Order: sequence, then C-alpha cells, then structure tokens
Amino acid sequence: MRIAAQFPHFWEDKEGKSHRNMLQLEVEEPEMDGNYPGDGSIMIRLQGEDDQKAFKLTPKEALTVGEELRELSKEILAKKRDLWKKKNKG
Repeated sequence: MRIAAQFPHFWEDKEGKSHRNMLQLEVEEPEMDGNYPGDGSIMIRLQGEDDQKAFKLTPKEALTVGEELRELSKEILAKKRDLWKKKNKG
C-alpha cells in the first residue's frame, strides 16, 4: 500500500498540553487476480499518540464516504453563511 495523503491535526487538551493526530489515506492499487482485475482498496488510518485504527474500503465505499462528507460540509458552511447574514442585519 502506498500513502496517498496525510492530514495532521494539532490540538491542546484542557491542561494546555499539545497533541497530534493524523488522518492517513493509503491506496492498494487494483491488480490482476487470475483472469480478473481486482478492485483495489482505500485504507483510512486514524493515528493517535498511543494507538491507531484503520478502515479498509472498496472504491465504491470510499466514494460514498466522500460524497457524504462533501454534503455535510456544504450544509455546515451554508448554516454559517446564514448566521453571518443574520448577524450583519441585526
């Protein structure tokens, strides 16, 4: 598997101590399996300081997750725009 992207996330706990998490996307390329091409896969790996979890997805599953994230993000940004509009009117 090759690492396709990494998204580091830095945050501070209640005591002010800095921490780092990482979201990593890994790709397994499709290959021939006998006379048929395999699907390949996308691994979503969440790495904390002490542990990590991973989700292996088919390309179709990964597209579904991506579309859902896109729609949720659009909804949140639209609500934020509405809040700015209300603030500026009042």
